[in-house]
Amino acid sequence: MAAAPSSAAFVQSRRRLFGALFSSAGIEDIDPSLAMRRPGHDGFREDDLPQSPAVLSFPPAAARWLTRCTFGYTTQALADFNALGANDDARWTAWLNQQLSPASISDSACDARIASAAFTTLNKSANQLWNDHHSVTTNYYLRMLPVSETECATVIRQTYSRRQLQEVMVDFWHDHFSVFGWDYDGGPMFPAFDRLAIRPQVFGNFRTMLQAVGESASMMYMLDLYSSEASHPNENYARELFELHTMGAEHYGGIVQNPDSFANMTLLGHYTAPDGEEERLKYVDDDIYEAARALTGWTISGANWPYTPVNGVPLGQFAYDSSTHDQGVKRILARYFAASQGQIDGNTLFDMLARHPSTARHVATKICRRFVGSAPSTALIDSAASVFQQQWQASDQIAQVLQVILQSAEFKSGWGTAMKRPALCAVSALRATGADFTPKPDNSTTYTPTEEFMGRLQAAGQRLFYWPAPNGYPDDPVAWSSTGTLGMTLRMLPRLLEMHQTESYNNAYPFLIDIHAQTLAAFVANQRTAANIIGYWCDRILGYRPEPTYSVAVDFLRQNAAAGAVLDLVTDGTDNGHPAHTGTWNLNDLSKHYTIARLRTAVGLILCSPEFLRR
Repeated sequence: MAAAPSSAAFVQSRRRLFGALFSSAGIEDIDPSLAMRRPGHDGFREDDLPQSPAVLSFPPAAARWLTRCTFGYTTQALADFNALGANDDARWTAWLNQQLSPASISDSACDARIASAAFTTLNKSANQLWNDHHSVTTNYYLRMLPVSETECATVIRQTYSRRQLQEVMVDFWHDHFSVFGWDYDGGPMFPAFDRLAIRPQVFGNFRTMLQAVGESASMMYMLDLYSSEASHPNENYARELFELHTMGAEHYGGIVQNPDSFANMTLLGHYTAPDGEEERLKYVDDDIYEAARALTGWTISGANWPYTPVNGVPLGQFAYDSSTHDQGVKRILARYFAASQGQIDGNTLFDMLARHPSTARHVATKICRRFVGSAPSTALIDSAASVFQQQWQASDQIAQVLQVILQSAEFKSGWGTAMKRPALCAVSALRATGADFTPKPDNSTTYTPTEEFMGRLQAAGQRLFYWPAPNGYPDDPVAWSSTGTLGMTLRMLPRLLEMHQTESYNNAYPFLIDIHAQTLAAFVANQRTAANIIGYWCDRILGYRPEPTYSVAVDFLRQNAAAGAVLDLVTDGTDNGHPAHTGTWNLNDLSKHYTIARLRTAVGLILCSPEFLRR
């Protein structure tokens, strides 16, 4: 296909368009001497350097807020938002209160789409998952069907659920309590982890979620807690419990001899717990070893030899085996644990960590980063952490923390200091463009859109539940701005507009996203101009018409025609008896050359713009 005219202004605007993306990720200093040069080219010029986020245009407030608190801005989300009050602040308060009470939001359309996929594993108990899938060793597809169906259902909910903030927090907590979903033992049990440990408490109580996660089979297999016994404690889970799930590596004090001495308590810091006991503010290696001892005997019924139920608990469910618990005295964070306390050791440990000020700060910082950007202010973190700690027993603890963050001036005024990760880019594109996509596992030889979609996420580095380490996918924009990850993301986004239902590359099937049909429906024939069409899709995808994105896309779509000239979006060729969905060949008049295909590509340019990739 012929390119748009290569005027100097066009080339400069296109370079600025993509250069701005790198600036949004914090990559602002480019050494002109490092530019690749070819004969007749002098490398970078000063006006080619990326613009800083400060000089890029801001979307309207509602578009900014909805972009960061949902899986992508849509015009329907904006219409729903505008119906909630007299001004943006009042609407935001109403929207936030509504989203924090997800049961009050009807989600029948999303539920119907999930039902139409005919998933079979999502509501199975841990025992059913164990018997029907974990026990299967000769059929890998059947064994891993539970995590595969959870992956598909999650994409459906992210795309179509009206309970958007809930889905954003489900995603956050899956990163925080990260489990590699395709683990051979943990994958068959994954729906129970998602349904019983994560989803019930996304706005609820961290202490409750912390223990539910620890007791889940998927997490136990991920970090080997199921095999930790008094005779050989396994410290994997205990270490990540401190380092990732609660206090955070930033509160690690190192290897310290006699950490509870007066001098070391002073050095490491301490605070007075609610019961009057002094506890250290930093953890050391001894605390990890002692915590591992406190959690011995916490296991999965049937997971260890002789692979029979523990104390009559159904196979696959959490069980406490007192015969393998270390009943000795323990000291954790300077707190004394008496001997022979059994399962109370673990319960007390979870209490300590859930109410600890270092946990409050670590978790609050991560939530602030998710919604505000990679460098939230100390003041905002302090406010969120204070509520987190004070309300550690409240049933709506996390909702209260979110209120502090999402009602802050820092959240409301900020924009562009973070970028969307690949999975968020993909789902945002599906939402904004009106996709009709119901992913579901398939074991046939057909290359389905589900297979392509998940594969492209994997190629871009962020397939759902696919991060192998326990620290979860990074929330740092620099981590997602490498040429490999960004390049695969920019290949994926326009490809979404070319994928077909049923068989991804088969033109006989409808498009997943029918840009052509939606454009024809939006404009009568004499209004189908490049200016109108690109304005429409900028409004749909971005919520405004930023420059140079708008002009670059208009220039590409119009080719040699005027921006206000009517384009022929009806004339088409055929492909094996089916519409070609491309338009027709015409090198004598580029405005008529494959115009239908060029329309999809123009919309793809908007999806690849820095404005779409920023948040």
